Amino acid sequence: MLEKAKSVRMQLLVLAIISISALLLASCTASPTIPEDPNGNEPQSNLIINLLGTESGIPVNSGGKTSSDSEVISADGSIALSVDSGTSFLDSSQNPVQSIQVIISPDPPAAPENTVMIGPAYDFLPEGITIDAPIRLTLSYNPAEIPQGTKESNIYIARFDDDGWETMRYKQVDINNHRISTLINSHSGYAILAPTAQDEPAPAPEPALQANRVDLVYFHRTNRCYSCNWAEAETRYTLEAYFQEELNSGKITFESIDVQEGSNAAIIEKYGAYTSQLFINTVIDNTDHIEHISEIWQLIGDEEGFILFMETRINNALEEIS
Repeated sequence: MLEKAKSVRMQLLVLAIISISALLLASCTASPTIPEDPNGNEPQSNLIINLLGTESGIPVNSGGKTSSDSEVISADGSIALSVDSGTSFLDSSQNPVQSIQVIISPDPPAAPENTVMIGPAYDFLPEGITIDAPIRLTLSYNPAEIPQGTKESNIYIARFDDDGWETMRYKQVDINNHRISTLINSHSGYAILAPTAQDEPAPAPEPALQANRVDLVYFHRTNRCYSCNWAEAETRYTLEAYFQEELNSGKITFESIDVQEGSNAAIIEKYGAYTSQLFINTVIDNTDHIEHISEIWQLIGDEEGFILFMETRINNALEEIS
């Protein structure tokens, strides 16, 4: 009887050991789960941006889109990137990028003819990055490097690759703090260029104001957002690319007006402007026909659509004065 009891206890001990081992094995092999946010928010991670050795994290969702407006600045303040919420950074396979590095370019190409490079050139790594919405690149510079006779306001940022240099369309020069900004949307190299002073003929006089003309007036606030800068840059590009002859003759005019500048009170009152707005004034026999063009804000980021829309509206206005 005693032997039988010992045998039963031994069997129970063996079963207990087997059960505990099975539970431990299951806990080690089970797939880990990401704890759910009690508020139902999507899990976040960080896109690491390294600017000249200074690392910063920008919050992104699982699809690789930034989840807030962010700005990262190098330790020495020589370079900064401003990124809007909802921007995606993708690699050549269209997968979210985990990290971006900006370094001083070890071997940039020679500056284009009649220009000099101001400060270092910068490379964005890894190669093949695409950005679905332009980000703001700001570079600091030493004004002492600008060639004598060249205006500080005439410097600009250009991108370079194996095919050479390309001038960026948009620029904003902060002469007081010696910084210059542009909008970029792809991997490349970037540098500040300054034109060398040339013996230029005297500028042609401004064309006389015509009784029949098309005035484009872009109003903005002193502190400007990405969309405001983008809209003005693309409006200027449309005019210069498709209506340069009309600009030269005075048949079309363009002005950019700060609504917070007191000296602009008269034109602000004339157009009824109060913030970032674009107006087309079809002037016939010196009589204004002002129209607020609000549709541009639905086309921000769509370069082709924006240019086509503006080209059509300007051509329609030109037909009215012909």
